[in-house]
Amino acid sequence: MQTKKVAKIHIAGPDKCGIIATITNFLFKNQCNIEDIDQRIHDDFLIMNMVIDYSDLKIPLATLTQTLKLEAQKVGCQSQLKVENQNQLKNLVILVTKESHCLETLLNDLKDKKLKGKLAAIIGNYEDLKPLAIKHKIPFHLVPSVNRKKHEQEILKLLDSYETDLVVLARYMQILSPDFVFRYEGRIINIHPSLLPAFPGPRSYHQAFNKGVEIAGVTSHFVTTDLDEGPIITQEYYRVEKGKDTPESMVKKGRLLEAKALSRAVKLFLSDRLVLRRGKVLDKKFVEKLSIAETEETSL
Repeated sequence: MQTKKVAKIHIAGPDKCGIIATITNFLFKNQCNIEDIDQRIHDDFLIMNMVIDYSDLKIPLATLTQTLKLEAQKVGCQSQLKVENQNQLKNLVILVTKESHCLETLLNDLKDKKLKGKLAAIIGNYEDLKPLAIKHKIPFHLVPSVNRKKHEQEILKLLDSYETDLVVLARYMQILSPDFVFRYEGRIINIHPSLLPAFPGPRSYHQAFNKGVEIAGVTSHFVTTDLDEGPIITQEYYRVEKGKDTPESMVKKGRLLEAKALSRAVKLFLSDRLVLRRGKVLDKKFVEKLSIAETEETSL
């Protein structure tokens, strides 16, 4: 029995008539079966993600990848094609600034095999966490963020060189540009110190304290061009003791949960459990069960 060959395709560019037809017709002509497709438009910018079965492809995969780029360029878009190999560990790169708690948890979980992935590198805009990377024998790249454009260009080059599947923002205190985000749509996970959609932006613990909340927490989410508004993956919470807790104690409680929620989100991604549908994250196991149930209902 022939093993199914699967790849993921990402298309992004200014929205206009004919993009979806151009790409899908191109794949059809090359005997590629589209198994899953999800697209959305944000500020007149189209983002389309597909899963294809290319088992019947008659040309080399490298040729398909290159010609797909040319087809996408015809309609003003960029394309990425990445082969899915379930037996191969995914490459992840972690971006950091100065706080160590999330990075330490991820490193320990990887070491203990709780996370099934390959940590290719750690990139920091400061050197504070370089000793931690050296301790775990992980390549560390210092990329200063004084000039945002050069900073992102250098990071993108590194991500490409490591064939990165997942970018993890482990308290990386920089806002990524739309151009950066579009290139890794659905493959950048961030941890935010509030129960989103409440209290986005900076000083979230202080915002929650000043509002007098009884429940506070943290959220891991996919990064989009809208700050702290990406699809939610995991959340953790704690009860606020009014009259006793301070913003500082809330930060202390939250940091423990930040590391936990981020590691759980990374685990779900590395295990191929996450599916994006119209800006919402679903568990692939739930989606598969729902599909089976719908099929059975239709056959009745």
